[in-house]
Amino acid sequence: MKKWLVIASILVLCFIGFVSGAYIKALQHKKEAGNEAFEKAKKAGGIDTKDEFYLYNGQTSYSVIIGKTKNGSKKIVWIPEDEKKKIVVRNFKEGKTKKEILNIVNDKLKPEEIISVKLGMEKDVPLWEVTYLDDSERYNYDYYDFKTGEWLKYYRSI
Repeated sequence: MKKWLVIASILVLCFIGFVSGAYIKALQHKKEAGNEAFEKAKKAGGIDTKDEFYLYNGQTSYSVIIGKTKNGSKKIVWIPEDEKKKIVVRNFKEGKTKKEILNIVNDKLKPEEIISVKLGMEKDVPLWEVTYLDDSERYNYDYYDFKTGEWLKYYRSI
């Protein structure tokens, strides 16, 4: 009996090690993308610190960096995957914050659970993408203009 317990323990530990290794390897791509985007944001936006990083996959994929410059002003840099498109830089104060967008969503939609809130860009319009579960536990995506907080579009019950 003791022999089976030892074997089972070893197998469980091997499984945990395998799953942990796969998870770390999967996150490595995002970390590398974040570091590469930060280097581009330094050059294009004058950012010295990286506060937040988002990967947005819409019609065009974007890496989005929020950070501060040497003088302490907060900026956002949208870096398109397509190198033919321009990098967009905005002052953080020009738009709605994540908290303001969450307040809009919670007041109007009353979601069951917010999954994510991230910056992105569609058709050269900076936006906030909010992913949430409704009361039927279906995924919904709402898009709000970064500057005004105005609702732009949605995908419901996915």
